[in-house]
Amino acid sequence: MKEKSKNAARTRREKENSEFYELAKLLPLPSAITSQLDKASIIRLTTSYLKMRIVFPEGLGESWGHVSRTRSLDGVSQELGSHLLQTLDGFIFVVAPDGKIMYISETASVHLGLSQVELTGNSIYEYIHPADHDEMTAVLTAHQPYHSHFVQEYEMERSFFLRMKCVLAKRNAGLTCGGYKVIHCSGYLKIRQYSLDMSPFDGCYQNVGLVAVGHSLPPSAVTEIKLHSNMFMFRASLDMKLIFLDSRVADLTGYEPQDLIEKTLYHHVHSCDSFHLRCAHHLLLVKGQVTTKYYRFLAKQGGWVWVQSYATIVHNSRSSRPHCIVSVNYSDDSKGLLLVVVVVVVVVVVLVVCSCCCCCCCCCVGSMLLFLCSSCCCCCCCCVVVVVVLVVCCCCVGDVLLLLCSCSCVGGVLLLCSCCCVVVVVVIVVVVV
Repeated sequence: MKEKSKNAARTRREKENSEFYELAKLLPLPSAITSQLDKASIIRLTTSYLKMRIVFPEGLGESWGHVSRTRSLDGVSQELGSHLLQTLDGFIFVVAPDGKIMYISETASVHLGLSQVELTGNSIYEYIHPADHDEMTAVLTAHQPYHSHFVQEYEMERSFFLRMKCVLAKRNAGLTCGGYKVIHCSGYLKIRQYSLDMSPFDGCYQNVGLVAVGHSLPPSAVTEIKLHSNMFMFRASLDMKLIFLDSRVADLTGYEPQDLIEKTLYHHVHSCDSFHLRCAHHLLLVKGQVTTKYYRFLAKQGGWVWVQSYATIVHNSRSSRPHCIVSVNYSDDSKGLLLVVVVVVVVVVVLVVCSCCCCCCCCCVGSMLLFLCSSCCCCCCCCVVVVVVLVVCCCCVGDVLLLLCSCSCVGGVLLLCSCCCVVVVVVIVVVVV
């Protein structure tokens, strides 16, 4: 009897191990990884994968049991997805409403030192700072929407900062504090409506998962970042009173560094953006690093410069207390040039209208059509040259008043050209008659 029991137990274990081995081969992981997984890890990863199939039934490939006829295209798609993950300066992760990590890309190991297999299926609360647990719970909480029409699914944007556990070596980890690294997470909360049997409008909305991308913030040392022409750096006290600014601030804002020293940053920020800057300042003091939204910085000659800041708390090397704030600031010239583009488009439209009017007048005198068209073309070319010169001047000086003056000059040139064309038409008509 004992021998039969031992044989039965051995057979059961062999069948169990065989089933686990077959189950591990079905996981979307390299065979070198699945062959080394224990039973608990196989169950954990399989459960996470099944949850992902429910949340994204079409986002992970074909349906169950479907035999793909375009395997070459599937291979191209997988290879493209792998390249995109490598190119992305961050990692993608999906979190269930209970905080379990359903999926995280392998690129997380580059930023945190934690592998994909280790993180998948575990609670995200095990890898974030205890002081950030409440914030993570708030991010995963979905409120009942107020839609006037029936919506099956919708998404809620999320942007937040988490201090996540980092086990990388000190030389590769960047800026860490107490073994935690600040990660900027941005994504959306996926909400789906589950209808009841009585009526499709009696259903309830349920959070099915958070999809986000995590980015490491730039390092604090200015020597590690190459400052381009649209960037400048400043050092400030903990209350945002400026202590030092590099010389590039003069090219972007018109202020010399000595004009801004001992003044608070809030004095030069647009009033509508001060609230967002204050929230970012609070996060900076709590978590040590932050990326601000774009805000408007007052220029010396008038107008505003759009700026985004990557700020970091620098600690005293002796006492380990917060010492000052170092911020690398990026100026977005595209927002300022948008007005220039609009003005150029308006001017071109006016030129086309004037040319059409002149051509209509020329059609009345068929014998002189070629002469008038050439005259109009010359006038239009002159106007275009004037517009280009004025726009270049506006871009170099960066002053809104100069832009307005330029528009006035262009209007005067257009009016003069139109008058000349009308006079020429009248003279020719008189001569012909």
